Amino acid sequence: MSSTVDGTRTVPAGAADGPPLVELDAPAAVLLVELASRSVVHANDVAEQLAPGVGLPAGIDAWGDAADLRDLDGAELADTAHPLSLLTGGRPVAGQAVTAARLSKLGRRRAPLWVVGLPLSGDRLAGFGLVVLLPLRRREQAAEVARALQPGPTDADPLQAQALQAEIHLRERALVATGVTFTIADAQAPDNPLLWVNPAFTTVTGYASEEVVGRNCRFLQGPDTDPAARAQLREALTTGQSVTTTILNYRKDGSAFWNLVAINPVHDDSGTLTHFVGIQSDVTARVTADVERDRALAAEQAARADAVRAQEQLALLAGASARLASTLDERTSLEHLLALAVPGLADWAMVTTFDDAGGIGELVARHRDGREDDVAELTKRARHGLTDRAPMFQQYRGARAWRVDRYATSPQRAGYADDPELLTLSESLGLQSVMFVPLPGRRSVLGSMVFARGEGREPFTDTELAVAEDLGRRAGLSLDNVRLYEAEHHIAETLQRSLLPELPVVDGLEFVGRYRAGAEIAEVGGDFYDVVPLTDGTVGVCVGDVVGHDLAAAAAMGHLRGLLRACAWDAADAGRDCADVVARVDRMVQGLHTVPMATLVYATLAPPAPGADGAWTLAYSSAGHPPMLLRHPDGRVETLDAANGLLLGVEAWKRSAATVAVPTGSLLLAYTDGLVERRDRDITHGLDRVRDVLAAARPEEPGRLCDRLLAENPTDDDTAVLAIHVG
Repeated sequence: MSSTVDGTRTVPAGAADGPPLVELDAPAAVLLVELASRSVVHANDVAEQLAPGVGLPAGIDAWGDAADLRDLDGAELADTAHPLSLLTGGRPVAGQAVTAARLSKLGRRRAPLWVVGLPLSGDRLAGFGLVVLLPLRRREQAAEVARALQPGPTDADPLQAQALQAEIHLRERALVATGVTFTIADAQAPDNPLLWVNPAFTTVTGYASEEVVGRNCRFLQGPDTDPAARAQLREALTTGQSVTTTILNYRKDGSAFWNLVAINPVHDDSGTLTHFVGIQSDVTARVTADVERDRALAAEQAARADAVRAQEQLALLAGASARLASTLDERTSLEHLLALAVPGLADWAMVTTFDDAGGIGELVARHRDGREDDVAELTKRARHGLTDRAPMFQQYRGARAWRVDRYATSPQRAGYADDPELLTLSESLGLQSVMFVPLPGRRSVLGSMVFARGEGREPFTDTELAVAEDLGRRAGLSLDNVRLYEAEHHIAETLQRSLLPELPVVDGLEFVGRYRAGAEIAEVGGDFYDVVPLTDGTVGVCVGDVVGHDLAAAAAMGHLRGLLRACAWDAADAGRDCADVVARVDRMVQGLHTVPMATLVYATLAPPAPGADGAWTLAYSSAGHPPMLLRHPDGRVETLDAANGLLLGVEAWKRSAATVAVPTGSLLLAYTDGLVERRDRDITHGLDRVRDVLAAARPEEPGRLCDRLLAENPTDDDTAVLAIHVG
């Protein structure tokens, strides 16, 4: 560490900055002392709090006793050490640590203060002294300086040497090495000109005393000085009030510095405002540090906000695919899309799909605040008021996402709709920043989405546009899947209707059939029922089940049904029975390899002889199929399982047939295993449940019986049911 030598004392380099002893931001006590009379003629509000109840003018001894000024250890001050006595003796007080008694809820306590006393000069100030008492920041450091300033050897004690160099520095600057400047302005003269400044003013501003006395202090202000701070100072000087503020001032060389300014009014005995005492300090380093801290904090907060937004956007996209894929209904899918976008991305949004002709298909909207009536009116008007120039039709001129800021004032809006009320309504929902996003499918753009934000919201960013475009791609693929499903579903329904027969009308018999597919994708399967009036006067009845639950099973079922019809028709002509029909179908299935394994029950119903009032005759043969059930008129349920054999397609098997009388008023039920089998229950339980429902059924209502059986047995398996009322 380099040093300079002053006599026999060594002063460390860098001492010019001095120790930060005082709290510059805290209010200071200011006294104006008449030196000749040794009287305090003015005290500001803070000084009055130090010596309450003392009327002015007051002798310095009376004021000092009221404030109970003592040294840092609490000992009374001698006249030779009392700062007020030193000042009235014509000696400046460069800086002295004292304590004053203050009352609080906890009793009297000693408050550490640093006293600066300055004799004033000038025509109107000669004979007066200025005393400023500043709150100490570091009492311990002040105590070390005070002890080091006591007489004694200096060269043998490093602490004393350091303290003495501080004393030299303080005396040279006439203050406590804090850069504090003092000014006195004339409150009676126009524009409040300066009457006196201390040497520190010259050090801080670069202006000599003769350059500033007689001028208003605002010559320090410059182009970047805050108008609000100027107005605050001007208001205080106009009204004669105390004020403390931080203002940007300029030195003589043009460099800017931040100035902490405290101005206190001075009144005479009659209460007339006579002067303003200013206490100023260069706080550029502190303000710069605060600005840098605020900038760093703002950058951190912005980065944190960006991270939060990025996380929210990633979460939105992460959940989008699952949310959009959770339904196979187009409108529900669009509503899920709106729920993802509002309010997560926009204040409101509207999504439109296009039909095969390029017109509007579905159109739904959503607002973050609900506004159901306005949203309903918007979608109603949009369906009829949008022109083919609207952004949602831009897929014909290139599928791309784009955004517009200040869209509500954009002249191009008028070309997007033929209905001016639509434009007004959309603006009322909030239309300052807008994004237009296509919904691309695999082969074409399937729709378009509008995202909008209202007044007061940040406009959409390029990042949000990219997120919206990604969301649009996911939504477009999901919409494409929905439409593919709907197309396949329509094909499946058409195929299923073609495979299921139209039940014939037969005197004395009522047929009701129901089919429920278990495969959600195609909604077709291998279960079937059929009724065929035959040439011998009987009616062929069949219920079957081809292994599988898809389009392949449905196609195989069509082959099997065709084979069965052909064999049944041929058997009726040749007089062969049910067992022969099942056996021939089995041989053809194994020989032609058109049908995998299957089960079925085939039966014929022969009417009573003409003129007789007897029972119908039922002949049946089963190939591994669940047994038919017969409800007699008295409610008794009979299980028809006497002629059962192996399922079709396994191996050659001799088929058998059985017959049973079916009285008038009976109800015959044939079904597939989907009605009685469940993964969590034994098939016996299912059969018992079906018997109970059949026993309680009304024979003349076979349709209600079928609906109840299907409703009470939810399953993912195909199910076919055929009920026959014998009347």
